[in-house]
Amino acid sequence: MNIFYKIKEFAGNHYLNKHLPKNHRFRKIVNLDNAKTLGIIYELKDELTYNHINRFIKFLQDKQINVKAIGYFDGNIRPIYAIEKLSLDYYDRKDLNWYAKPKGNYVADFIQTDFDILIDLSLNNIFQTKYIAAMSKAKFKVGKDGENNKVIFDLMIDINPNTTLDEFITLIIHYLSIINKKDNEEST
Repeated sequence: MNIFYKIKEFAGNHYLNKHLPKNHRFRKIVNLDNAKTLGIIYELKDELTYNHINRFIKFLQDKQINVKAIGYFDGNIRPIYAIEKLSLDYYDRKDLNWYAKPKGNYVADFIQTDFDILIDLSLNNIFQTKYIAAMSKAKFKVGKDGENNKVIFDLMIDINPNTTLDEFITLIIHYLSIINKKDNEEST
């Protein structure tokens, strides 16, 4: 990443910290078994990432969860394998304003959607996905542990730097399957 993009990202983080909404959403702990809607944010790095995301989406859809995913590609031309689908959109550098804030109708719609659960699958701490997670109206937000993420996520998962996306997804499935389980079992 060159110096120009670092300056843009710094300006974006400053904007986010200054304008991070307080109490802009209804917070609720949601177990994976009770989720009806789920949003996924991720950084599209390669075809392997694309395949992991698609398998995760299929897993969730098999559980009768309505899934919407949005991936950020750090380039101007999307790879040929990154096919937009009904539940999968992308944005890239062309879809960022001057301080790297994602823009576009599909980004705005994603942010305004009241998901039961929002998952940020970005293994790197990038502004382009963090902004969407921070501004989202989702009830329960899940992401990677980090000092700067405490104001964004309701559940943070601590992973080591060598954790793969597939391992991260497995951890998320595990924790979302056991969290708030007692309340769920009592209500059935």
